[in-house]
Amino acid sequence: MTAIDLIRHPSNRLDVVAGLIDGILNALALAAGRLTHAGGEGATLSLALRVSIAAGATTIFVFFVAHYAQLRLELVRHERQLNFTEHGRLAATNLGRRIFQESLQKALLACGFSFAGALYPLILCTLLPTPAWLGLAITIAALGGLGALLAKTIFGSPIIWGVTLLVGGTLLAFVGMKLDLVG
Repeated sequence: MTAIDLIRHPSNRLDVVAGLIDGILNALALAAGRLTHAGGEGATLSLALRVSIAAGATTIFVFFVAHYAQLRLELVRHERQLNFTEHGRLAATNLGRRIFQESLQKALLACGFSFAGALYPLILCTLLPTPAWLGLAITIAALGGLGALLAKTIFGSPIIWGVTLLVGGTLLAFVGMKLDLVG
């Protein structure tokens, strides 16, 4: 399976989309204050990397735990259907190792997209020779565009999805400006 096939596979859609959105939202929440300060230095390569690493680190942890818990729950359900008297017997088999590996693979995929989702807008802000807030606006617009693209794949309304993610990104950027976490 090629990298493109891995990304496009329907079973990985949650990890790809949630990773991207999580990364963008992390960038907005963590760096919005620094990008909107008058006279501030705006985004730097160091800031972009630090925020992206933080986004990826939280994503890998959350997605691994979520996937692993979900898959272990499926094993427990199968144990009940097979009338096993002890819980955890299937998890002690090769199935347990396989769900661990699958959970880790999916978490790594989400982590990579979260890292990229956070890195993209902040690198864009470092490259734009315009006011830093323009990079912030482009990031929010990209989030809305991602919502519209997602809507197309699930036969939803691109306008509703796009506007919803646009509004959500704007609200999170506002929160990020008020908190000014990395200012």
